[in-house]
Amino acid sequence: MPGRRALSRPLRSFVEELVLCVAANGDRGPALSWPEDPMTLPALLELPRPARPTPGVDSTVPGGPGTEELAAELGRRLQLRVRPFFRFLSPDSPVVESAPNGAESTGTVLEGACRCVLSRVGEDPAPVPSHPLGMRLRSGGTLFVPQGHTYRLSEIHVPTTLLRLDLEGPG
Repeated sequence: MPGRRALSRPLRSFVEELVLCVAANGDRGPALSWPEDPMTLPALLELPRPARPTPGVDSTVPGGPGTEELAAELGRRLQLRVRPFFRFLSPDSPVVESAPNGAESTGTVLEGACRCVLSRVGEDPAPVPSHPLGMRLRSGGTLFVPQGHTYRLSEIHVPTTLLRLDLEGPG
């Protein structure tokens, strides 16, 4: 397509991994993955993004040109509309969030770390260490959240940045 740059090898690898993750887990449940290519996280960190908001403010902002190209390629491969967002989390601020409109989504921790507890919509995602779907997410980790699930991010001790990709209806 004119005007579109090809994705770098690490970003193409990331898209391939997401396609496989969605195909394998889409109707089965959540999944956690790490990039196979060691250059994926550095490539994701090079994507243009807005400045971090004022400390103490949590915000979600739409992705920019680099993430839109990534989302377009993922959408083309999945035959879905994919919308990219950056999520900036401040230390010690618990967040409850779910995929918009019941869609699937992925969340990749670019910087920082947080605890994530998943549950089905309508169940309390209590932040209990023994919760069967609780885990610590660190830089480079990607969480796939299928339809009908919600999650709570907590134990955010340092500023944390996530790249969220919402997988919506046919593109």
